[in-house]
Amino acid sequence: MNFTRFDVLGDVRLRAISAHLPEKAITTAELFSDDPTLAANLIRLTGIESRRYAAPSEATSDMAIAAARPLLALGPVDRLLLATVSPDYPSPATAPLVQHALGLPQIPAMDLSAACAGFGYAIDLAARCALTGDRGVIAIAAEVRSRAVAAARPGIRCLFGDGAAAGYVALGGGGYRILATMVGADGTGHQAVRVEAGGTRHPTTTETIACNMHSLAMEDGPTIFFTAIDGFVDLARKFVAELSLTMEDIDLLVPHQANVRILERVARRLNLPTDKTIVCVQHTGNVGGASAGLALAHAEASGRIRPGARILLLTAGAGYTMAAVLLEAPTASA
Repeated sequence: MNFTRFDVLGDVRLRAISAHLPEKAITTAELFSDDPTLAANLIRLTGIESRRYAAPSEATSDMAIAAARPLLALGPVDRLLLATVSPDYPSPATAPLVQHALGLPQIPAMDLSAACAGFGYAIDLAARCALTGDRGVIAIAAEVRSRAVAAARPGIRCLFGDGAAAGYVALGGGGYRILATMVGADGTGHQAVRVEAGGTRHPTTTETIACNMHSLAMEDGPTIFFTAIDGFVDLARKFVAELSLTMEDIDLLVPHQANVRILERVARRLNLPTDKTIVCVQHTGNVGGASAGLALAHAEASGRIRPGARILLLTAGAGYTMAAVLLEAPTASA
């Protein structure tokens, strides 16, 4: 894994975080209204009571634009990054569409694909860009996952929601100081969570559609559940050890919002009390790469971040991909 101490390289800041959730909320009971017992069991197993769904006229770019627009007033934007696994189109990338809709000049704009680690990857890359000359970078993670799970089995369909989070990264100024990151991947788990068809390995055909190969698939749910827990815990421990810290030095854990039960187990394994762990997935669902950014925005809006706090963003996703980011909250005088 790639470990970087940004605090010794420069004063890189996540100056602000912005979030967007679509208007439509749908409860798990509504999603499975034909089978109340199934709905109750899914809530018990996942802790997810509701999620937001994009309207039929909305796409991932609409989520990204809505999240990013409030950040335009913070300063110049020299680059736009969009983490997503649910782009508007297979090609071209969605980021240039977002760039144009925001009225930005002909700056670099690119998609990156890191599944549920998307926000962590985007912040890491944005920090590197800021250190090498960009005056300001908008880093977005946006997903419309509801379209990929509409025909999936209930245990998958109940997990996911739609939305976006965006951050403005630049040198100096206010906001959260980016102290360090740890980013990596492990391709041995590449097949564990996937959409099988629609790429060059299995192009779209009448057969792939008939076989439901365009829906998100997870064949071995229990193994993925425990692999996710182990992955979160191992990443957190390796990261803080590289920083010569322990989990006791972390004031707030902001993890990828996979599901409530995974986050409960991760917190217990890391010996973190509930008041030091942000959990909002019960009302948003798993919003893929955007979920950690949404959780950070939720923590900020709900007053959970104290001045000077050390905040650990912990993300992991399909691929497998993983990214941890250590932030320092602004002090009261900042």
